Amino acid sequence: MSANPAALQTDLLRQAHSLLRRQRHADAGRVLERLLELAPENVEGVTLQAQLALHSGDLDLATRMVETAARLAPHRAAIPYTRGRIHKARGELALALDCYTHAARLDPDNPDIPTSLGITLRALGRQEEAIAAYRRALALKPDHELASTNLANLLWSLGERESVAALRENARRSQAARVGQLHRKALELVEQGKRRAALIVLQEILATAPNPVTLLWAAGLASNCGDVPLGLETVERLLCVEPGNTAALRLACMLAVEAGLIERVSRHAEPLMRLAPTDEVLLLTRLALPAIQESRESIRATRSSYEAALDELLERQLTISDPGALVGVQSFFLAYHGECDRDLQVKAANLYARALPSLLYVAPHCERRERRPGRVRVGFLSRYFCWHSIGKTSRGLIEKTDRKRFEVFVLRVMPGTNDDTTAAIRACADHYLEVSGDLCALETTCRQLAALELDVLFYQDIGMDPLPYFLAFARLAPVQCVSYGHPNTSGVPAVDYFVSNDLYETADSPRHYSERLALLHDLPTLAYYYRPRAPSEPASRTQLGLPEEANLYVCPQTLFKIHPDFDALLAAILERDPRGRLVFIRSNIREWVDRLVARFRSTMPAVADRILFLPSMPGERFMQLLAVSDVMLDPLFFNGMNSSLEALAVGLPVVTLPTALQRGRHTRAMYVRMEMADCIAASEADYVDIAVRLGTDPAARQALRERILNRNHVLYEDLRVVREFERFFEEALRDKGFSV
Repeated sequence: MSANPAALQTDLLRQAHSLLRRQRHADAGRVLERLLELAPENVEGVTLQAQLALHSGDLDLATRMVETAARLAPHRAAIPYTRGRIHKARGELALALDCYTHAARLDPDNPDIPTSLGITLRALGRQEEAIAAYRRALALKPDHELASTNLANLLWSLGERESVAALRENARRSQAARVGQLHRKALELVEQGKRRAALIVLQEILATAPNPVTLLWAAGLASNCGDVPLGLETVERLLCVEPGNTAALRLACMLAVEAGLIERVSRHAEPLMRLAPTDEVLLLTRLALPAIQESRESIRATRSSYEAALDELLERQLTISDPGALVGVQSFFLAYHGECDRDLQVKAANLYARALPSLLYVAPHCERRERRPGRVRVGFLSRYFCWHSIGKTSRGLIEKTDRKRFEVFVLRVMPGTNDDTTAAIRACADHYLEVSGDLCALETTCRQLAALELDVLFYQDIGMDPLPYFLAFARLAPVQCVSYGHPNTSGVPAVDYFVSNDLYETADSPRHYSERLALLHDLPTLAYYYRPRAPSEPASRTQLGLPEEANLYVCPQTLFKIHPDFDALLAAILERDPRGRLVFIRSNIREWVDRLVARFRSTMPAVADRILFLPSMPGERFMQLLAVSDVMLDPLFFNGMNSSLEALAVGLPVVTLPTALQRGRHTRAMYVRMEMADCIAASEADYVDIAVRLGTDPAARQALRERILNRNHVLYEDLRVVREFERFFEEALRDKGFSV
């Protein structure tokens, strides 16, 4: 989302209108809350909130909001129209009629206004005038469903049966023509790669004429756009109509697995296994993992059950005939348990390799003893080369790699979001190729990449997306590596190296990886990271929806990173600081928020009411949040990377407790390079002490902020990161016996 305030307001209004068309009133309300926090006098936002209050039956709030809108823009037709709806809801028909008549003069082209006018006129017994009003609405929009239905009902009551039949046939034809036009538009947008825009068009079709084909298409498109909640909502809407639709059941299972919603997986898996039992469905459902864990005990039980399922499935010698039915890396949520996953990852990879031997493709050039002459060919592969943590941490390395020695290929998994970061990465690549993310086309993708004759294939994020995970089983370059994008071992035999940093690792680290551990030296982070921009305009805490006088401890991480062991530290901080407030970012998957809130009420009932959840926010707003916070709390076992770099850029102290695995040691490395140990805790008790001292002592906090701002330059735009990766690429090739 754009950081430009005007563009952001426009985007939020677009979201709100889209959600209202799809009857997602609660979600629309949250978007409008964000909009009005940003721009309290946005008249369209105020008017929409009035209409939303009217829908919920809160007529007093609706009245207050419409009067605010009238003060801001007295000549907008939406204002008397909304007033009319309020009067109608109160039974004040004459007042409603006056308002609708006024609105029709201001906006004569809006078919909703004469439709409402017709409803009110009929309620007043003025039948002929009501018929005329409905006909005006249909002249403006022939397929207007409410005007058509109401006119047909009125004519039927007056005995005009032939007129009703003609009216309904005309409405049917108009609706069919409109739906056909929208379908063609959606197809054109998909072909242009504009999937989000196509999804909005499909939602308009569903609001007009829902049918199973469009519902399934919209659900699949939503999942491709990364909108798992909308995809689930849409496919479950279809299943209410066609409970035996196996394609819908399979998609519902896949989306529920991706979101870690185990109850929904079970709900859809049982009929799917009854109707269409396959090994793919068995894999999909048996290896599903929950996103939010209840306790350390539930983590142990989850891991034990997952390993037992792997062992059982290995014994059964499954066969996968349809790779497209696989959801991908179902082990994603393992990385947030705080445990070493090597053995489980190796077992999972073994299972997939046995079940689908075609994964083990070998590119012809990888069987040669010499590589093609010229620069070293390095491919960087990800779906997330956009304004995403992967895009932000990959861009600098791609841009700065020495083109005299290296030829850079950017391999973009599609569909994916395109934005300014995408454009910058594309512009600096020697070669930019889009590859299909469709697992059914996996063999074709292997051949496409084999033709590039890469020397090094650098997977940016194995574990986050299905295509890179299954692609990694193939041998597509003599050197194949992965790194910190999703900081967990892959378990895949064809991935040769896990590239890490000696400031991240310990003496025990080699046993954490199925890959050979390759260490870069003395780096604060494994990214050539462009310095985050400070907010162009400061925001007050009130504007951000936060209490002005509280001590704010912010933990702006994805909610599945919040390990149950972290609860005790959070509770201790809030118990020791009565003015403390803990701030999280709300997920768009409501079940995650609900489960985490329920867990907090169980683990820290005395302080749970001081935990706040803010809506997700664009980059500029996020930086404003960091600038007004007092302390950032780094989660146990899985640190922030981008968030720590962004916090330290504005001087916000990040309290961290290093743990055994690499993913729990990122922020520590940043502080080591800054030569600052103030916020590196030695124990859980020390973590709480540091956080509370900084949260409650403004002078100590300010002094630390100033030191961070004086030293944080070592974290950003460090060419040593690029040189170290270049060293690794060449040394790894030499270790494979190739000259460079």
